[in-house]
Parts: sequence; C-alpha cells; structure tokens
Amino acid sequence: RMSSRKMSSEASSGFPIELILAVFRETWDTDDKKAGAFDAREFDPSAKPEALQACAELVEAFVREATARACALAKLEDERAVDGSHLERILPQLLLDFAG
Repeated sequence: RMSSRKMSSEASSGFPIELILAVFRETWDTDDKKAGAFDAREFDPSAKPEALQACAELVEAFVREATARACALAKLEDERAVDGSHLERILPQLLLDFAG
C-alpha cells in the first residue's frame, strides 16, 4: 500500500511532482527575468497538484512515444541499440504530433 506522502508527491505516471515543478521553474525563471527585464510568463508556484499530475502524465506520454518511435527506427535500420541520431530524426514529427 502506498503512503499518503508518496501518493501526493508522485504522479501516477512515476514522474515525481517535484521534478515537474523543477522543470517549470527552470523554464519560467530565465536570466532575463532575474536581470530585471519584463517577462510575460510568470510561474505560479501554487499550481494545483491535479494540474501537476496531468503535466507529469503528458511528459510520460511524450517520453514513452519518443522511446517507441526511436526503437522502431533503430529496428528498421537493423541496429541493436538506440542512439541520439535516432532520437534526433524522430523528434520533429513527434513535436508536431504533440502540438496538434
């Protein structure tokens, strides 16, 4: 049985909520903003846990799909392992698919 702390701090996807928060903070806390420049994107650290869990599930879906596509490409090329070139080649279409 999962503890209540684990249930609240980790999304059902396996990505820790703290990781998602760290990615969001890194994305929105730019050097320009720290230097005093105006940045229209403000990060709200009081994001609801449900929203963070939904984001974690989306990130997991993206990672799983990228992995599956890269593996399929490597298999088509009779490669025994996936490398960065496989990821680089599937990434443009993957981003388009997730954007739509």
